[in-house]
Amino acid sequence: MAAGKPTGTQKTVPLPPIHVDGQEKIIIDTTALSDVSLGKLGKSSTDTRRRINHFHTLIKEYSKLASKKQTRGNDLSAEDMVSIGERIEDVSREMAQMGGLDWYQKASLLGQCKQRGGDTSRWLVPKMRDLGVDKRPGKTRLLDVGALSCLNYAKERKWIDVTPIDLNSQEPGIYKQDFLDIELDSNAPVPLLSQHDDADSGEESDVETNTAHLFQSPFDVICLSLVVNFIGDPARRGDMLKQAARLLAPEGLLFLVLPLSCVANSRYLDDERLLEIMQFLGFTQLHQNHTAKLAHYLYRLTASIPATASASGDEPQFKKKMLHSAPGRNNFSIVV
Repeated sequence: MAAGKPTGTQKTVPLPPIHVDGQEKIIIDTTALSDVSLGKLGKSSTDTRRRINHFHTLIKEYSKLASKKQTRGNDLSAEDMVSIGERIEDVSREMAQMGGLDWYQKASLLGQCKQRGGDTSRWLVPKMRDLGVDKRPGKTRLLDVGALSCLNYAKERKWIDVTPIDLNSQEPGIYKQDFLDIELDSNAPVPLLSQHDDADSGEESDVETNTAHLFQSPFDVICLSLVVNFIGDPARRGDMLKQAARLLAPEGLLFLVLPLSCVANSRYLDDERLLEIMQFLGFTQLHQNHTAKLAHYLYRLTASIPATASASGDEPQFKKKMLHSAPGRNNFSIVV
């Protein structure tokens, strides 16, 4: 068997949808190791974080290679195209050997790993109470994107109606749904109560596979905790922020969490630039907090998303712009 090829019992492991300029998404299936045992998650929390960071690096490399192949294919030589294709296969295989997105989720679930921001409700719920959200009539509809647990807001169930979604759900209570594919549909049929009971019990049902009923009306709160940075393409990161503006009700809240390095050590993004982007999309910043590793932001949607930002394919208003040229900085950016 060739070096570097998967060994042992093999199966197909779906890799995460990777958004690339010029096309909606790429979903690749590749042969990988049969399962992800607890021992493969890392010998320590430090080792696990190192592996998660490496997984992020592989996704970014894949995204860049696929974008180059997609947008510059006509200008590249046949030799270059073959070389790019081979490297894409190598990166895909390495991600699959790590366990793909399933591995990433299992690693993150270890104590709700700090790499995914932990239980974000611990920061968000007090801020919502400070704003009096818990005193409003009716339940607050909250969309938790990239949710690791469906129980994060369980203590607040009397006033929060949470819809947890993720690309690769690790719990029966988390719906498998791509955030960028959501479209509000007021005509979507509401499932029977018995169907809800099946979903809550963990048994597979139509509710698990058909999530249209969840998106009949705008949300009051959207939580994007360490999911924007998980996308490798800057324009698709911007699409996530625009999508949040589309899915929020007027005066709705957006909770955004990024690794601190994305705003404190980037050549192309800092707090001021991010604030300009969010204001352009109709948001007013209510809170900002930096910890040793994370940057937390809370915004209120106070204006409609501009027409110049609503249509895909339009000339971006905030392009990738050099802000800090000091050596050692990363290339994280958001294009809107």
